[in-house]
Amino acid sequence: MSQNRVRGIRKNEALLWIGGWTSKFGNLVFDYANNVTIVNLIGKPWVLALYQSAETLIQILFNLIGGAKADHGNRKRLVIVTDLIAACICALLGLFIGSGWMAQVMIVANALLAVVYAFNSPTYKALVREVIERDRIGFANSIAHAGGEMIGLIGPVIGVMLVGLIGARGAMWFDAGTFLVSALLEMRLTGITSEAFNDSPKQKESVLGQIAAGFRYLWGEKHILFLLILAAFVNFFLAGYNLLLPYMDRVFAAEVPHFYGKALSVSAVGGIIGAFFCSKVLVKMQNRVRTLLLCLLGTGLSLLLEPVLAKHAFAYLALLPFGLFSMALAGFNILFMSHVQIAVDPEYLGRVFSIIFTVAVLFMPCGSFVCAHALDLQRVESFYVIGGGISLVTIVNLFISVGDTISD
Repeated sequence: MSQNRVRGIRKNEALLWIGGWTSKFGNLVFDYANNVTIVNLIGKPWVLALYQSAETLIQILFNLIGGAKADHGNRKRLVIVTDLIAACICALLGLFIGSGWMAQVMIVANALLAVVYAFNSPTYKALVREVIERDRIGFANSIAHAGGEMIGLIGPVIGVMLVGLIGARGAMWFDAGTFLVSALLEMRLTGITSEAFNDSPKQKESVLGQIAAGFRYLWGEKHILFLLILAAFVNFFLAGYNLLLPYMDRVFAAEVPHFYGKALSVSAVGGIIGAFFCSKVLVKMQNRVRTLLLCLLGTGLSLLLEPVLAKHAFAYLALLPFGLFSMALAGFNILFMSHVQIAVDPEYLGRVFSIIFTVAVLFMPCGSFVCAHALDLQRVESFYVIGGGISLVTIVNLFISVGDTISD
């Protein structure tokens, strides 16, 4: 490998990291500004409900179409175009802040951005295979995840200050700028092979036929299907975790004020540590599937620890399991994403990611609904159910992986 090629690949990594982090921060500002605007200026709960639910519905409808498009077009061009469209939507939305049409325009704009995201997200994940060498994908994903966790930790604070300084209209234009920056960075990406960024031959199959072909491919690749089913169960239990955690504010109200906020901060720090540990150690493991299963087992065991530490005289120890949980979850997410990007045939990569995203969108609401009715959200012992469920599913899958000798 030539020295120029090495520099080019590392340039690609930096471009992807900065572009992804810029977009993530812009999205934080966008969501905060819109939620505050709806609550304070419009003041109608149904508007906020419609604003939030429309995004989920559109992702279910368009994710699979976006994945098919990602596999039958120039992926670099598609992510650039979708980012530019998103920039235009945000810029136009800024013009309507304070107008009589503001509520309607905000709902439509968020819906359009959800459509754009449905095309951008699977394409962006599939594009990694064309711009990052296989043996560096795990490392690149680890650093990207660590940076995303840092933005998740400090981004809301900066976002609040920014919206207070430039207002909701300025926040929309700021977000448009972040999408524009991402597009400009993506234009600088270079392929690692001569086939990268090439347009696929014209397909005679319809979009539905292409989507069906993606499902047939997934059915034939049992080790990828195995991971998809595992991810579905994980998302089910994660929904319960996300539902239960805010109620810990009441459980620990006397011992640890603002427990929920502190738990989120500890989780973010744990995610950062986990991502860096993954970049140095976990991505170098020979059997990625076995390693990601062990990481997942760590998430379950850490939550089983929560009710135990909650009874300790020093109540702040109850925050520790959330840091350990996020460390292990970061390892699982990074290894899962990296394994899919490496193991899946590039021809089907966009469709496989779109199926993964669709399953996540479908299973998390199911998990929230079931846990809301089955768990006592006012008791810390409910973490036994979440942690035990994750641990049980993981142990079963570990035995399956040993029996079937699932390999990389």
